[in-house]
Amino acid sequence: MPELPEVETVLRGLKRTINGQPLCQLDSLYNGTVIYDPEIVQPLFPAHVTEFCRRGKYIILHLERGNALVIHLRMTGKLIYTENENEDAKHIRALLTFTGCARIIFNDIRTFGKIIVTPESRIDAYLPELGPEPLDRSFSYKCLQKGFAGKKAPVKNALLDQSVVAGLGNIYVCEILYRAGISPETSVADLSVSQLKDIVNHIRQVLTEAIAMNGTSVSDFRQIDDKTGQFQNFLQVYQKEKCPQGHEIKRIKQAGRSSFYCPVCQK
Repeated sequence: MPELPEVETVLRGLKRTINGQPLCQLDSLYNGTVIYDPEIVQPLFPAHVTEFCRRGKYIILHLERGNALVIHLRMTGKLIYTENENEDAKHIRALLTFTGCARIIFNDIRTFGKIIVTPESRIDAYLPELGPEPLDRSFSYKCLQKGFAGKKAPVKNALLDQSVVAGLGNIYVCEILYRAGISPETSVADLSVSQLKDIVNHIRQVLTEAIAMNGTSVSDFRQIDDKTGQFQNFLQVYQKEKCPQGHEIKRIKQAGRSSFYCPVCQK
């Protein structure tokens, strides 16, 4: 599933390619991919995108006349820019048409992705409970203290909870905890203030580095031009056999997901 860096990469690609071009048409090519809120403001199209936003793993495109598109890529969703009118890509679930030949293909093998058309006033109704944005200046160890309060869950599971921190996923949490030197099995109740500060610092560092590398492509993720990201070349523990220090990586299951960590570096 695309995580914050991948979604941010796609968002920036959208802004770079379609900024200034009016959206003329949205076609749903698979039942359930496009959802229309009954209160959308008509006429819906044509409409310029007035603002490109991200909230956690959600892309939000604000349109003229007070409407918005809320896009969730889910597990295998991709947005691909093309000017080829005879695009023959497989698994096309929706098509956004702009002026001229410019189009954005919503490609999704697993069909879990969604494009929601809604009034801006109702965006929150289509979003889950989301915690603070980890790249905002206001994000600090106190945010983690608040999110972890009363919990005894392993820190790996807690950081994957979108109501604690928005946008983190399995790959980046593994990398963050390795850099912080904290075992994924450590209970959040046992974390010190110093460790919480380390986690926050490494969240910022890892996400910033990943965005600079246009995300991680270990499975389906592609940029808007259908190219892969590059951060997979800099992963230190995720799907690795040894950590940078030469220690054997251990793989365990937590909440149905694989955690990769170094038992020596992450005691």
